[in-house]
Amino acid sequence: MISVSHMDEKHYAIRRAFLIPLGIDAGLLIFFTVFNLFLRSPLYERVILAGLSVVVLFVWVECLERKVHIGPDVLKIKKFWRERVLNWTDITHVGCLTLRSRVYLLLTTKKGFYIISNAYQDFGKLVSDIISHLPSAEIEVEEEARKQGESPTRNISDLVAAWLAAFVLLSIIFLKTFS
Repeated sequence: MISVSHMDEKHYAIRRAFLIPLGIDAGLLIFFTVFNLFLRSPLYERVILAGLSVVVLFVWVECLERKVHIGPDVLKIKKFWRERVLNWTDITHVGCLTLRSRVYLLLTTKKGFYIISNAYQDFGKLVSDIISHLPSAEIEVEEEARKQGESPTRNISDLVAAWLAAFVLLSIIFLKTFS
């Protein structure tokens, strides 16, 4: 029996630089929701805050769970409550879609297609690793995908938006506290 070392596997997760402010946003929203219960704010305000808290908390947990595992035989794309396992031989095409600073790597397989965004840490290395594991030169890899492997597009807009949301939430909490 041959055992495959875990050293042969590579793991990629969503960038911590984004997860941290998103987690702060979720915490601040939950705090603000509870805080509004004590202030006896209008019901509609409490309901909206509770709904936003649940949504942002879900998005944060979902981002924490998103992972891509690259092994010698398979590519695993893990999301919240589901995991897709792709054999390298099942991938028929690697494409790339760029919308401003957002980049989506499109993997077409015999069973469908899968999307990996540039929200992952070391996105360029992730793209290069995927391309290098493809079994033959017959698989079409778009030039734009190869370029992302060499010099990936940076996306800081989500990061800026998450920190801005944290600042706005802190400002609102401050104003509510001292008004």
